[in-house]
Amino acid sequence: MKGVPVRVEVGPKDVEKGSVAVARPDVPGRAGKSFVPQAGLTEHLEALLAEIQTALYERALRFREERTADVSNYDELKAQIEKGFARAYWAGTTEDEQRIQDEIRATIRCIPLDQPGGGGTCVYTGKPATQQVIFARAY
Repeated sequence: MKGVPVRVEVGPKDVEKGSVAVARPDVPGRAGKSFVPQAGLTEHLEALLAEIQTALYERALRFREERTADVSNYDELKAQIEKGFARAYWAGTTEDEQRIQDEIRATIRCIPLDQPGGGGTCVYTGKPATQQVIFARAY
């Protein structure tokens, strides 16, 4: 979403009625517009901003999950990075990550908090690994 998260419109007729028009730019058409009494505007905006925050977070989470695939070796990592994000076990060093960046322009973007139990094999070094990381390209 670009621009303002909520647009509040107050016209002469709205003033007469004691209401304001509140529009969400991320919801097209009339569905994104509502009329709110001036007296309850603050509470309405607080609830609306919380709803927008939740919607943006869920959209970003869906976007990430739809474009993330688990990879188990370096060839799979190279192929997946062309499509989006790659989740892989990692036991490499900073120098290993730099070599990956030099070769396929991908870096470790984050270490997810929700780590799976057990372990796996490092996607780059082949060493035993206990944590997964997310690889992606920065643009």
